[in-house]
Amino acid sequence: MPKNIWVFPELSGEAEINKSSLGLLNEARAIAEKVGGAITAIAFGDEYHDYAEVLSRHEVSQLYFFKDPLLKYFSAEASAAALLPKIRDEKPWLFIMGDTVEGRELAPRLAALLNTGLVTGCVKIDLSDPEKPVFYRPVYAGQLFEEIVSPSGKTMLITTGQSAPDLKPAAAVARVETIIIEPRLSAESAKAKHIAYLSADFQKGDVAEAPTVVAAGMGAIDPFIFPLVEELAVLLEGTIGTTRPVVDTGKVSRERLIGQTGKVVAPDFYLALGVSGASHHVGGIQDSRKIVAINRDPQAPIFRSVDAGAVGDLRDVLPKLIARIKKAKTDGEIL
Repeated sequence: MPKNIWVFPELSGEAEINKSSLGLLNEARAIAEKVGGAITAIAFGDEYHDYAEVLSRHEVSQLYFFKDPLLKYFSAEASAAALLPKIRDEKPWLFIMGDTVEGRELAPRLAALLNTGLVTGCVKIDLSDPEKPVFYRPVYAGQLFEEIVSPSGKTMLITTGQSAPDLKPAAAVARVETIIIEPRLSAESAKAKHIAYLSADFQKGDVAEAPTVVAAGMGAIDPFIFPLVEELAVLLEGTIGTTRPVVDTGKVSRERLIGQTGKVVAPDFYLALGVSGASHHVGGIQDSRKIVAINRDPQAPIFRSVDAGAVGDLRDVLPKLIARIKKAKTDGEIL
């Protein structure tokens, strides 16, 4: 049987693709090249948007656009109800979703309805035997990796946080066949209703999509230091991220967590403040273009993974750094 791959890249109404979705397409392409399958992208909405051109640059051969009034805003319930008949009919070999809010809501619902396996937070796939692929996900705070083999003969579901900041378009642009599916969902298909979108600021923005990330480790959450971290993030127009020990204290929310057990990021600039550099955190920032760290411990493991680092107390360094950036902006040195 053909090993066809479905992928849910979470396209916007303007046919834009974010970094995490590029990562999904990159992963789908890499797998398809190894197993010889075709790639089908999935999109939802109440009105059709033409995604064919952007998807054609990433070797997607087919797009299923599910069109229904209940799909105007994302709903895991409505999306699963729309997808289920098509999945049962075509039985794709693998369905890849992002390790995002939407992917983590949709994937387990589909797995339950299909009575099939699901690997969340997948970081690696061993395809040495395509008939029995092995999926890897971090466990015990990233200290070990669990190996999972899905039941044969059923659609395999995974969520992954892989990012692809430098994904190159396909050499040959292929034509994408677009098929619009109108599932005619009943009102009972979605019990949860969309109310409103809340505007995001630098602290609430998705760290996985931010071009600049200012990460606050345990050495940066002191009542005196953290306000300086926030001020610096504003100056850099960056999004605040953090580490697991900080999340465990309750001082920063879990959606800020970066690492193999949180979000994998690939910003243009990653500034680690008071971050020790545990392996499960470093595993989530490796695709960053530029990594800079400030830590008072010269032996901190984070220094082994940076492009530049400074040893110093954040109480002394941050006020001077903030003053320097403000002066540079005033003098026109920073746009």
